[in-house]
Amino acid sequence: MRATTMDSNRLGSLNRGWTGLVRFGAYLGVMLGVSAMAMFDKSYGESPFLLELLSMKGVLWYGSAALLGAGLAAILGAVRPSLHESRLVANLVPWLDGVLLMIGLAFAWAAFEPAASQIDYEDQSNLVSGRVIMAMNVVFLFSAISYIAHLFAPESFIGRLATGSAYVGAFLGGSALLLRWYESYLIDVEIGHAPVSNLYEVFILLFCVTTFVYLALERRYQARAMGAFVMTLVAVGVFFGIWLDSVGQADIKPLVPALQSYWMKIHVPLNFVGYGAFAVACGAGMAYLFRHRLEARNSQSRLLRVFPTLEQLDQLAYKSIAIGFPAFTLATILGAAWAAEAWGGYWSWDPKETWALIVWLVYGAYLHARISHGWHGKALAWWAVAGFLVTVFCFLGVNMYLSGLHSYGRLS
Repeated sequence: MRATTMDSNRLGSLNRGWTGLVRFGAYLGVMLGVSAMAMFDKSYGESPFLLELLSMKGVLWYGSAALLGAGLAAILGAVRPSLHESRLVANLVPWLDGVLLMIGLAFAWAAFEPAASQIDYEDQSNLVSGRVIMAMNVVFLFSAISYIAHLFAPESFIGRLATGSAYVGAFLGGSALLLRWYESYLIDVEIGHAPVSNLYEVFILLFCVTTFVYLALERRYQARAMGAFVMTLVAVGVFFGIWLDSVGQADIKPLVPALQSYWMKIHVPLNFVGYGAFAVACGAGMAYLFRHRLEARNSQSRLLRVFPTLEQLDQLAYKSIAIGFPAFTLATILGAAWAAEAWGGYWSWDPKETWALIVWLVYGAYLHARISHGWHGKALAWWAVAGFLVTVFCFLGVNMYLSGLHSYGRLS
């Protein structure tokens, strides 16, 4: 335990002081450089923006902005030393480091892509992203099994192995999505698009978001036992993703007209931040109900020493929903703006829109019951589980079985 704490302190120190502040400034510079390139580069539009970013011109735009940002951060740190211990910097830098790592992995995988003459729209089996995703599937399944084993062997290395494999799986999935984005342009520049356009791609996004939200809570609240429930949900999704691949739903395909919009890159990821956080809340709710049953039947069970307390699990479910609800709310608002642009109206009571409203009301009512009326405990644990079932139908059931303006999400 002491070694683990020391390692955690060393990692935390890297996100504070000069190193954390300068990295934060560099990351802000990159984001501003990319934004400036999109707005002010007069040649933008002659080729896809992703290819522009990967060109030398793109490197000059955001590379120089990164250096400028890092330099300004260093100057501000000298003028205001209190910025060295900024909680905003310490909390955001690890996430930005993770994004950089996924981009680096995607570049590494891209080096193994087949030659252009060997890439065929009709047979995409030789694309590297498929192998990375298969590795992700194996790692996530291993992580779920390890988390379950940790419940029965909490003092062994299995818990650390479970957490580490969850990180590996999430980074593999994120880098595979970035690689699919690049591969869509390798197949055909006209086909190229962000990898959030079909069920297969967004399932991978859901795995990654769910895992990262859970790992953030695990690290902060030492709630590793909850991973047995959260990562089991991810493992169930992995099997569904494998089935989608087996029935031909994994291929990169051209976007339907309604999805050919910059709104897709904003609306869909925000939606899945909400979905992923709701999945973590469901895992916390299931862990709460499991511990509650153990306490009722056998207060001497060894598993009780592994699980967080009922109060902690109740708080973790609440914190997860508090993360997901604002993201889902913003995604719904942006979706309405996208609908107005694409279909001429903000709301049309399409099945997807209707069920999104139902999901929003379910979790809004959860927060209202907890904050305004002081509800806690078993009732809200069941609410978190039932709310995720409603979310699954909104995400999956509507796309697969109901027709409407969002029918492009159905299986084909």
